[in-house]
Amino acid sequence: MVIQTNAQIYLESLRRHFQAEGFQSFRTFNFEEYRADDREAFGTLEVLNDETLLPECNHELRVEQFCQVILLPIVGAIEVEEKGREPKFVNSGEALFLLVSPEKHYTITNPYPDEAINYLQIRINDNPFLSTPMSSSGIIVPFDLSEKNVLLPVRGYNGSSAHLFIGQYDGREEGIFTSWNAEHSAFIFVIEGAFEVQNRLLERRDALALRNAVTVEFEALSNGAILLVIDIGQG
Repeated sequence: MVIQTNAQIYLESLRRHFQAEGFQSFRTFNFEEYRADDREAFGTLEVLNDETLLPECNHELRVEQFCQVILLPIVGAIEVEEKGREPKFVNSGEALFLLVSPEKHYTITNPYPDEAINYLQIRINDNPFLSTPMSSSGIIVPFDLSEKNVLLPVRGYNGSSAHLFIGQYDGREEGIFTSWNAEHSAFIFVIEGAFEVQNRLLERRDALALRNAVTVEFEALSNGAILLVIDIGQG
């Protein structure tokens, strides 16, 4: 494998932890009150929170500036409601893409009476890129992880500066991600299992940021390992 020199690893154990009643969040980047010199936004990727809701609990989603929010259930499903609109049910194997502004308020709810749920909240600073009307109520995009050993595109809004790819791999299966734009960077997040990415070991919920990464080579080190790749504009 070719070693990428301009890289930063984000270890699961070093993420910022926030907890409230019925809710917890592990933050990869600076978020709200959390500030650290080595946790600045990566290109247009500003937030990647690993969040859990206890049974029938909810959490308010609000932003300080216009951005794209992507909600990706990992365990269970979420119900997402914008004030004045019908709630959306988003299951595992789906991603919800939202265009959110400060005047829009959403509630994320765990609909289950006896099961905790886990999802990723991703925010992309897409203000200079997107021309989609602000009235958009969101897009739910399905993907099928039973199609193993391949990165599946999860496409949301046209014109976005970030593109998501996700795949489930058997142990010792290899893969190559190639960006469509040589000036883009890649953010790799291990959802489950372990991977070797550009000669670096990444375990569950670890991440790796690679700047100007045209190609990224990886190998799954465990069965059922799930990898998320975000192809990102520089912002």
